Amino acid sequence: MLKHVYTEPAEVNFSKLEERLLQVNDEITRTNFQFSRRLPSLLRKMPTLIMATGGSVTSAKYLKMFLESKGILCEVIEPRDYFYKQNISSYQRLIVLSNSGKSNGMLDALRIFPGKATLITSEYVMQDEDYSWEGDRKVPLFDTIYWSNGFYLDNKEKSFISIIPTLGPNLMFLELEYLLEKKKDELTKEDYIIINNKLKEIISKSRERVGRLDFDFKDTNLIQVSSGYDTKVSSCILESNMIETGTTSVCVHDKGSYCHGRSNLLFQNPDSPMIYLTHQMKSFDYELLHLFMKEYPNIFLFHTLDEEQNVFWKEFYLSLQMYYLSKKIATDKGIDLTMPEYNPEMVKKLYKYKGEM
Repeated sequence: MLKHVYTEPAEVNFSKLEERLLQVNDEITRTNFQFSRRLPSLLRKMPTLIMATGGSVTSAKYLKMFLESKGILCEVIEPRDYFYKQNISSYQRLIVLSNSGKSNGMLDALRIFPGKATLITSEYVMQDEDYSWEGDRKVPLFDTIYWSNGFYLDNKEKSFISIIPTLGPNLMFLELEYLLEKKKDELTKEDYIIINNKLKEIISKSRERVGRLDFDFKDTNLIQVSSGYDTKVSSCILESNMIETGTTSVCVHDKGSYCHGRSNLLFQNPDSPMIYLTHQMKSFDYELLHLFMKEYPNIFLFHTLDEEQNVFWKEFYLSLQMYYLSKKIATDKGIDLTMPEYNPEMVKKLYKYKGEM
C-alpha cells in the first residue's frame, strides 16, 4: 500500500498556533470586520441549517451553540444530508462552513437553497455559476464571508487535519458574543488587545495542562470520552483528530446516557483511558467521576473551572486542550498528527469526487 510522505511536522503547526491565531484576530488584517456588519442578519430568528464536513463540523457545532443561545432553532448537517432531508422547506437560512468552499455538494446546496444562504470560508472565490441576473444586474446567489480577511492565504498551515481553519471561524463567533456582551457594533483596538491577551493565556494553560499529563498513550487502542451538550465541540475535535489521522479508536459518551448500558464498554476495556470533559461540577459530575476513579485506573479530567468567562470562552479553551491532547496521544504513538500516513488512492479519489451524492 502506498503511504503519504511527511511534509511538515506537527511541531511546526503547534509552535505557530498562537502566532497564526493572533494573526487571524489582528486589528490591521481585520479592519473590514464583516461579521459585525452582518450581526443583525445572523441573529434574525429564522430556522437555520448549518452545513459542514470534516474538521469544519466542529465550527458548525460551535456556531450552533452560539445561535441556540440567542433562541434560534438550528441543525447541523453534512452536505450529503441536504439532498435526502425531507423538510428543507422548513428552514429559512443555510450557513455553510468550509475552508476551501469546494467540498462536494456544498456549492450545489448554496446555489439552489430557496432562502437566505451564506458561505463562511477562507479562500473561495465566487464563480459565474454563483450569480443570477435580475435584468441587467448581477446578483449573488449567496453571501460569502471570509473569516481570515486574506491573511490565511499567505500563512496557510500545511496540515492533514484542521487547526487554524477550525479555531479561526470559532474565534469569529466568539467575537460576535463579545460584541453582544459589550453592546458594541465594532471591535476597538483595546478590544483586540483584551481578546488576544486572553487567547495567549488559555493557549499557555492548555499547553501546560497537557504537558503535565503523566500517561503514555503508546499502547492505547481505544479512548473513551465523557461529554455533554456544552462540550460537544471539544469532544468532536478529539474524536475527529484521532479518527482522521488513524491514531486510535474513540468513543464519545453522553454523560446522561452513560447509565443506560454504555458503561459496559469501559467494563470490558478497563485500561482504556477515559477523558472526562466539563465546564462545571454538578452533583452528577461528582457522582460519575467518583465511580470512574473508584473502579478504573485511567480517568483524566479536562475542565475550565479556572476560567471565569462565559461558556463560549470555556469551550474555546477546552477545544485548545483537546488539540494539545491530540498531539500528545499521536506523539506517544509515533504518529505525526498534522501529516499522518494515509492511503492516497482512497483519500484523494474520495476527496476530489464531484459526482452525484
